[in-house]
Amino acid sequence: MKILLTGSSGFLGKKLLEMLSKNKKIKTLCLTRSSHKENKKKNINYLKCDLKNINKVKNKISNFKPEILIHLAWDNIPNFSFSNSKENENNSKRLIKFVLDNTKIENIIVSGSCFEIYPPNKSYRHFVSAKKNILDYIKSKKIKKNFRYQWLRIFYVYGPGQRNGSLIPHLISSLNKNSKLRIKTPKKKHDFIYIDDVCKFIVNCLNIKIGSNIFELGSGKSISILKIIKKIEKIKNKKFLLFKPFKDSKNKIQKANLKLAKKKFNWKPKFSIDKGLSKTVEMHSLLN
Repeated sequence: MKILLTGSSGFLGKKLLEMLSKNKKIKTLCLTRSSHKENKKKNINYLKCDLKNINKVKNKISNFKPEILIHLAWDNIPNFSFSNSKENENNSKRLIKFVLDNTKIENIIVSGSCFEIYPPNKSYRHFVSAKKNILDYIKSKKIKKNFRYQWLRIFYVYGPGQRNGSLIPHLISSLNKNSKLRIKTPKKKHDFIYIDDVCKFIVNCLNIKIGSNIFELGSGKSISILKIIKKIEKIKNKKFLLFKPFKDSKNKIQKANLKLAKKKFNWKPKFSIDKGLSKTVEMHSLLN
């Protein structure tokens, strides 16, 4: 099996590549914008490529003969501006058109977002619009081309290696440094899913011909930020230095609908929030 992967240096991509590298039957070609040291695994290769100019490496990708595209790349997160969202949208469409025109891709797996269903606020509207436009573009290509796609609406993924600006790494760092913490919306609930569960689901999508699908990926449960804080305190046996939080109200229940994932793969997350947070806190302490 041959996989063309974007976003291999990102949070999800690194963990997924680690899983793929363990399977000798899978060969992966990673598209990367910067020079990259070769992975010690023989089944992992890197190709320096800017998606704006993907035709420059047309022959190398065509000669690789990928069967599956896994597209995880999204530049400049958390920049959700119109210009950045539009640039990512155009790059994604360019990539998808390229592989459909120049390879015999059988399956396209793309990371969507739970914000398509539950946008946090208006500042995310351009990002949401870009994601929806990419999905519509894939659907339009599906009419004329013989391939299947898996669109993954991923909820609040967390785990070791996540950027420090994200909620859970920020909480852990604040506690470790005894920094004062002020949470604007402690009562708001989200569906958090551990990174290993997301990546293992993607691996599931490689082997089974299940047609085209739009999956929601989360734990299927919602939990408030305040409860996350209390769980981290319990793991660390240490209390946060909290400013008085803003008054806020509970949000609508936001959690992934796992019915389709269970139907297609009999899949459910293996990591509870307690187990996932424990591993995240442990690894964060080792890495920082």
